[in-house]
Amino acid sequence: MNNRTFQGVSVVTALSIYVLIVLGGLVASTDSGLACPDWPLCNGLVLPYLTINVLIEFTHRVWTIEVTVMVIATLLMAWKYYKRMSKVTLFATLTFVLLLAQITLGMLTVQTRTLPVVVTAHLGMATLVFASALITSIFSFITPGRVW
Repeated sequence: MNNRTFQGVSVVTALSIYVLIVLGGLVASTDSGLACPDWPLCNGLVLPYLTINVLIEFTHRVWTIEVTVMVIATLLMAWKYYKRMSKVTLFATLTFVLLLAQITLGMLTVQTRTLPVVVTAHLGMATLVFASALITSIFSFITPGRVW
């Protein structure tokens, strides 16, 4: 693996998180948040019967799995490629930790039946996850030792 590979993965990770935030906005704007009233299942099923609202909410959940895989891949590649504590490894690790908090808030959003304060915290945390992933990617493009 080289730095270009890591850069590509980190960019795809940040873009995937952005798509997840947009999907979350679609969930909220269509009142689809309780189309799957349980978590992690959807209406008690791994693969639920699809109505439009279930499809919207379920797509958001499935995309979260894709994002989780990408965040973990970025984390593991950062630690392998950079091999020491650096801004890249710091922010890749932070992204992973924030994502875990975000997933927990997603669960709480469903369990509290989309309580506004929890939904707002969920969006706020999503923004932090995206920012951290974006910073990870940006730092991977900066030559070590280069001063801004």
